[in-house]
Amino acid sequence: MAVTLLAGAAVADLTPPVGGSLAGYAARLSPSATVHDPLLAAAVAVTDGAATSVVICADLIALDPATVRSVAAEVHERTGIPSEAVAVAVTHTHAGPAVTRGGIGGVADPAYVAHARVRMADAGAAALDALTPAVLRRGHGTLHGVAHNRRGGALTDPAVPVVRLERANGEPIATVFSHACHPVTLGPDNLSVTADWPGYARRHVESAIGGVALFLQGCCGQLNTGHAAVDSLRPGAGPLPGRTFEAARENGTLVGQAVLDAGTRAVTGPVSVAAAPVTLPVGEPLAADELRTLAGEPGGIWAGWARAQLRDPGLSSVEVQVAVHRWAGEPLVFLPGEPFVEFALELRAAAGDPGLLVAGYTGGVPGYLPYPEPHYAAGGYEIEEAHRAYGLRAAFTPEAGRLVMAAARGLLGVAG
Repeated sequence: MAVTLLAGAAVADLTPPVGGSLAGYAARLSPSATVHDPLLAAAVAVTDGAATSVVICADLIALDPATVRSVAAEVHERTGIPSEAVAVAVTHTHAGPAVTRGGIGGVADPAYVAHARVRMADAGAAALDALTPAVLRRGHGTLHGVAHNRRGGALTDPAVPVVRLERANGEPIATVFSHACHPVTLGPDNLSVTADWPGYARRHVESAIGGVALFLQGCCGQLNTGHAAVDSLRPGAGPLPGRTFEAARENGTLVGQAVLDAGTRAVTGPVSVAAAPVTLPVGEPLAADELRTLAGEPGGIWAGWARAQLRDPGLSSVEVQVAVHRWAGEPLVFLPGEPFVEFALELRAAAGDPGLLVAGYTGGVPGYLPYPEPHYAAGGYEIEEAHRAYGLRAAFTPEAGRLVMAAARGLLGVAG
């Protein structure tokens, strides 16, 4: 029996006012001074009449799981679509407003967070209002050179998965694409609000073919544009070579062109959504004497975190969700947190699908998800310090990555 596919897309503006905190770098101590380019929330809705999927992605650094759930609940209240069918993601730009309880580099403004929640829900509801008969085309491109592995070695993810949604006459509705690389071309010296390279990539695609371009960040936990984590961490860091708007434009253009060059094929099939809750265990807190030492360091970047930990060590676990949405039978995998690149590479190999779209930063971003376990023995920023930026008492344990991988494999239907 033939399946009739409907799709719609919409965009809402999330650009914050100038003068607020910018999240992303401990080395950046000043508020925003200007807006270089707008921050947006893009949404795409797909349905076959029996099941519906809505994907929303915002130009923000992260969202707390509770915030994500509230966005999905608002879309449900407005439209009747089940909350579980709404995937809420972020691009992870490091030049947007602070919006989480950790908020490295700034303190979240509750009024802005509430505004952003409404605007994301606006985009989701508008995409549903715009549903129209559609054809889905799927493919993937390949791109080397934008992403680098900051933990050493050459392991990156060169895939650029692409999903095109078009009207029967070929008119574009939306292009959904992904690539794995931290949007940190602009460094801590930048005081301009910007979507960084994903914004340039979207504009490159939209200017070439029209429609709405929605970017989903890949599994880029240890991948960035070619610098060490410490370069952006320590206060006093000044302008760094290559971290310019021109470099962001070049990176975004490369990704966008890989999207345009990707060959695609039309596919047909049903729409479905499957999700699984996962409890991420948090490691044990530092001893009180270690916390007191950190808290007493003059100008120490973690002094505030340590003082908060002395008052309350915080959660021993965090609830998140893993999901697989199928559009015309084609899976899109959504993982929470900042997943390491091995998640995407392993899932594609297990599925036998080199173009499988595996997005991180979806369903809430409470911290890094190192995987596989040997990364923990190697230490480094993502293991030893990054959890402090998220207000966690410690990094997630190695079990967290295993649980997320098992849930993703189960939903995808591939052997563990």
